[in-house]
Amino acid sequence: MFRRVIFLLCLFGWRAQAADSLPKSAGESLLFARDHVRIGVQGEPEGSGERQIDASGAVNLPLIGAVKISGLTVTDAERAIAALYVKEEIFIHPEVVVTVIAYAPKEVMLLGQVAKQGKIAFPADASNLSIVEAIASAGGLTRIAKGDAVRVTRHDGQAEQVFTVNVDKLVDGRAASTEKFMLQPGDVVFVPERVF
Repeated sequence: MFRRVIFLLCLFGWRAQAADSLPKSAGESLLFARDHVRIGVQGEPEGSGERQIDASGAVNLPLIGAVKISGLTVTDAERAIAALYVKEEIFIHPEVVVTVIAYAPKEVMLLGQVAKQGKIAFPADASNLSIVEAIASAGGLTRIAKGDAVRVTRHDGQAEQVFTVNVDKLVDGRAASTEKFMLQPGDVVFVPERVF
């Protein structure tokens, strides 16, 4: 009987450990700039409150300052904040809870040679959007569009990145799966005109 209890304890202990080692954030939506969140530290009312993620992707927290959480899932944000409180020796075992109050609208701007210029909203549960889907949502490319040189401008709050995407190749199915380009909220897509 004693051996059986030990075996069961070891088995359940191993399962609990294995469950802890699994990524808990799989399938969760990502946080982005302008999302409204409530951040709480169990038993610490001064560490709790509502905040908006700023343009650089950070929230300002008492005692530790700015913490970048944009691009993380809620679970990963909780872990990152807790780790900082421990690293700064403010709390020993903080229980951090992040709750999304409202997601900022996730949209991209399409300009240039598309049938309908303007903002395209992401599906409610999506954290990124295929450039082909975005252009299709805008009515597709015009007859004079230069689809092999579509420019995507992305701001991360500190720096600006510019990508050139061959949309023609993606639409024709000639692109490798690694060439698939995913847009992020706030991206600006510009489709230039062909020079004849």
